[in-house]
Amino acid sequence: MIKTKLSIAVAAFSAVAAAGVSAQEAVPGPTVEEVIVTGSRIARDPLSTTGPITIVDSEAISRSGVGTIDELLNQLPSMGTTGINANDNNGGMGLAFVDLRNLGSARTLVLVNGRRFVSSASGVSSAVDMNNIPVDMIDRIEVLTDGASAVYGADAVAGVINVVMKDSYDGLRINARAGSTTEGGGENGEISFTFGNEGERGNFIANISHSQRDEITYNDRDWAGLQSSMSPNGNILTSYGNFAIGEDGVSLGEYSTYDIGQHMWLSGAMERTSATASGTFSLTNSVELFGEASYTTKTTNQQLAAQPMYAGNGFELDAEKHLPAEIQSQLQEAWQEAYDAWEANGSNPDDEKFPYPGDTWAYGIGDDGIDGFNDLRIRPVAGGTRDSEQKTDTYRFLGGIRGDLNNGWSWDAFASYGKNEGENVTANSYNKTKLNEIFSGEAGLDYEFAGGMSPEIINYFSYDDREDNEYELINIGASLTGDIEAVQFQGGALGFATGVEYREESGEFNPSPETQSGETFGNQQDATGGEYDVAEVFAEFNLPILAGVKGAEELTADVAVRYSDFSTFGGESTGKVGLLYAPIEDVRIRSSFSTSFRAPGIYELFSGSAQSYETLTDPCSTGEANTKGQGAYCDKVSPGFEQAGSQVPTNIGGNQELQPEEAESFTFGVVWTPSFVDDLSITLDYYDISVENAITNPDLQRILDDCFRDGIATACNSVTRGAGDQIVRLEGAQMNIGQIDTRGVDIDIVQNLHFDAGRLALRAQATRMLEYTEYNEQTETESDYLGEVGLTGGMYVDWRGLASATWYGNGWDAGIQAQYFDSGISASPYELAIDSQTYLNLRGGWDATDSLRVSAGLDNVTNEEPQDTSGYSDWNSFYDFQGRYYWAGVSYQF
Repeated sequence: MIKTKLSIAVAAFSAVAAAGVSAQEAVPGPTVEEVIVTGSRIARDPLSTTGPITIVDSEAISRSGVGTIDELLNQLPSMGTTGINANDNNGGMGLAFVDLRNLGSARTLVLVNGRRFVSSASGVSSAVDMNNIPVDMIDRIEVLTDGASAVYGADAVAGVINVVMKDSYDGLRINARAGSTTEGGGENGEISFTFGNEGERGNFIANISHSQRDEITYNDRDWAGLQSSMSPNGNILTSYGNFAIGEDGVSLGEYSTYDIGQHMWLSGAMERTSATASGTFSLTNSVELFGEASYTTKTTNQQLAAQPMYAGNGFELDAEKHLPAEIQSQLQEAWQEAYDAWEANGSNPDDEKFPYPGDTWAYGIGDDGIDGFNDLRIRPVAGGTRDSEQKTDTYRFLGGIRGDLNNGWSWDAFASYGKNEGENVTANSYNKTKLNEIFSGEAGLDYEFAGGMSPEIINYFSYDDREDNEYELINIGASLTGDIEAVQFQGGALGFATGVEYREESGEFNPSPETQSGETFGNQQDATGGEYDVAEVFAEFNLPILAGVKGAEELTADVAVRYSDFSTFGGESTGKVGLLYAPIEDVRIRSSFSTSFRAPGIYELFSGSAQSYETLTDPCSTGEANTKGQGAYCDKVSPGFEQAGSQVPTNIGGNQELQPEEAESFTFGVVWTPSFVDDLSITLDYYDISVENAITNPDLQRILDDCFRDGIATACNSVTRGAGDQIVRLEGAQMNIGQIDTRGVDIDIVQNLHFDAGRLALRAQATRMLEYTEYNEQTETESDYLGEVGLTGGMYVDWRGLASATWYGNGWDAGIQAQYFDSGISASPYELAIDSQTYLNLRGGWDATDSLRVSAGLDNVTNEEPQDTSGYSDWNSFYDFQGRYYWAGVSYQF
């Protein structure tokens, strides 16, 4: 076997997560002192890495019972919570991302076997859908939590997740797993076949797997529910009161909300089939061919209630034309009653108890009931739910050659091609142009919508919205590594690695013609397309300065540099310097400083105007949702103005003027492995990351508050009001908005206790966030997120933790795991107290025979429920929506 295959020995180190506790008894194989680990291209003792690494091995993966990688990784305290997952039913598109340090998925570089994987979100995002990597083929996952752009290139701002696949197997193994929730919904299962052969000159391994996950609906959970101001019959909002339309279409009653939760899903459904293969063939004793191939086809589904229609999203109903005479008469009577009360109480336009019932006093609009009309809000429930289905195919092919030279150096070269393509269909969408034809009479249909829409109307303006996307990645590289014997330190020869890489990325996203033209009641979106290429050269040095001397058991320095030439931005250099010092054998002190670089992705640069509906609170609303009260700068809205629902039309398109992000990362840590205690390690690491020129969407709620509460003119320039004084456009396009700073401390304690009857493995991990701020150059304001829990995503609580205790007996094992989230405050403007949360999970396994293993687990044993983050049915998607969940699996090896 050639030297480059020594990396298999990392498996012996994986169970201790770079903390220094031997785990070679768990993974048989040769003992090798120097291996390749994430964060460096130079082989060395894993304890000599200058940056913190967490390794999740195949045993931990199989014992977890998870169906996708993100489910497991998101438990790690170092993970942020802005990555999309199965709980993102509204807008999640069936994708699963991971996110280090809350810095966003695009700033976390995902590798497979140390090389880039094709991006896979809407065809143009720079994030990797973890659903495309089969769990049963994973040997280990390496999580590097310091900047690594100098080693791996752009995007490694927050760190790197390297998924190392199994590269050898002899025989056939069948794995089957199934799980369900005690509350209903979310049933899932998977069957997987892994087979391979090991020969004298090479090996081959392949896997075929099929998995399925069912949806969880609002009706499946007692705690879930969602009320809306848009009802099937219609609700009328005026400046003198709000009214509900009866089923007869002509009578007005007391205003009431409508339960749309009965039509909604909490978590989406997925069906996935994947095939993966890899192999090697030795041409000579020192030259080897290698190859990898994978294909995943995936179908995901989500369901939302029928499309809401109101003035803010284009349902521009003319009250005098389109409301029945009976309703107009009742509105006039209600207006007259409100006017009489206003007049009898002094005719004061500022009287909050008896406000003027017209539109806006200052505008002097007429004094009749129709002029006081603001909005008819309706939801065509009879037309069916918005059912979305995505079908995606992801391919990846890689081939290469590697070998050893006579002087002990190693080399390799590779080329890879990846492609992701997909189609999204949303049934029961509605066309604004067709609706206007109904309003104008051109369609020849009844245009009175009060009391609900007829089947004829729904059939006329409904359609199935279709969009497609694709993304391609071409990656070529070559590297050379070895020791420069001519440069000797007391601890050994200078380690060196160098290489070149070339990468082409291209993507396109093609919304339907209705979406591009803005005819849809959903999100308007222009087509997107673009490409770029980058050529890179890198070098890395390992300086073993001292070893085995008094006061310095080890003193090692790492230096890495990379130059990248982007077709879109030109050249950029990044660097990294690391230091490891062990004054005694029991203690290692490590530190690193690095600069990172992230170029804007294709979507960020080239996507045209795109509309979204963001959950925000209008500071000028007098409704109950505005818990802070009406802002001081709301003089241009009518008295008694209420926001139409909680979603504000927002432009979130791309920006070709974007510039690359630059980041600096600093880490400092101590690893203590006391010799007087067997198998104990304690690791403490401090991190400090600063991202300048940060590419992000602005804080939209902050823009609204800055404008209407504080009167900041630059913020008001981003807001446009329209019919009924509703916000009809909020500018939220991507921009280099300022700076993100985050600091914190990671703690990892591992203890193995050995007894005659077996072994007890204990582990506790925690992250204490010390800072997370964003400075907005646009408004010259700073947002402090520390201690905040986002309404539907983003979590910046002080403490996150993960602890486990596992007993390994003779042919069986059992354990308990606890995952902890600290308490916090929900995002502005609600600022509700959010309680801490602890999830308890049980695991067990039994080796019934040498070939048969049975395992089972129970997650969220105490059936903890997520807490409403707004008081109006919002839940952070990172909390557990499943509730108590049980699973069982069986593995048989032939």
